[in-house]
Amino acid sequence: MIPQVSRGWSIFLGLAVMLLGFIALSHQLLATAMVTSFMGILLLLGCSFSLIKIFTIHGWGNHFWYIVVAIAYGVASFVFLTQPVQAAIAFTFILGWAILISGIVRVFMAFKLRHHHGAGWVLFSAIVSIILGGLILSQWPSTGIYILGLFLGVELIFAGAGWLGLGLTTNREF
Repeated sequence: MIPQVSRGWSIFLGLAVMLLGFIALSHQLLATAMVTSFMGILLLLGCSFSLIKIFTIHGWGNHFWYIVVAIAYGVASFVFLTQPVQAAIAFTFILGWAILISGIVRVFMAFKLRHHHGAGWVLFSAIVSIILGGLILSQWPSTGIYILGLFLGVELIFAGAGWLGLGLTTNREF
């Protein structure tokens, strides 16, 4: 069965999400701070859940690891919420390396898949990731101030474009 798509809601959602993306792109520092604050809140929730879990398990050995996790989440949450710029700079460094390494791994994967028709796309995406990771790292730490906001803005624009395209090509009204 094919899921139903509301044309009006898809168009509305697409335009709204694209607008948020353009706002994020025009205020990249603010968007970066919002991303790091959101990550800080998520880490605080992780800390809280780990602390709650301590009271529901038996055995001191298990308590130790949940306490370690809760402390790690709590410290990271504190840093993300009180020092969003520094947290963004540190996170961008890790993100740059993750993107670069994932691109290198996908190059090897593309060569292993070279006999498949779609292997060229895997290689293309790998090259883009290597370039992107390299650019992030080559300009670090200055990229840490804006890159998360830039990525958020681009992601929202493309996600919105997807919803807009879906809404414009469907026949079902609301």
